[in-house]
Amino acid sequence: MRNSLLFAALLGLCAPAIADDHQTEDDRAAAAVAAFMESFNAKDEAAMTALAMDGAMVTVIEEKDGEDRLQTLPLDRLISSIAGAPVPMEEPIWNMRVMRDGPVATVVASFDFLIDGQRSHCGTNIFNLVRVEGEWRIAGIAYSHIEQGCTGAPEQ
Repeated sequence: MRNSLLFAALLGLCAPAIADDHQTEDDRAAAAVAAFMESFNAKDEAAMTALAMDGAMVTVIEEKDGEDRLQTLPLDRLISSIAGAPVPMEEPIWNMRVMRDGPVATVVASFDFLIDGQRSHCGTNIFNLVRVEGEWRIAGIAYSHIEQGCTGAPEQ
């Protein structure tokens, strides 16, 4: 009984450190996504590329005319097209949620896609990340492309 109480007391002392470690890693995974999106908005090809794994893919799903239309392309191709776009583009994200299990994480966020300040579409981004040598990298992205019923970010 005495050993059980000692173990429980030690576990209670360690629990905040364990919780902080999980929070820190969740925050770091979310920060990698936020940094990618900031680089996206700045059309910074080098910064976006640095946050992505080689061979990462992007999957886009769009409901159109009663059908699900799917497109898949390499993330490096999407990065190049964003960086070279001749018009201002921005993709604000909000409602970011992180699910993590050790060195893998999924970050989900709502977004609006703006071209020259006007909403083109909205949807949900799903980023799959892996931790490599202590750094979170984007291993893949899937997102929905919705053109009707977009409401934008909630008021702060």
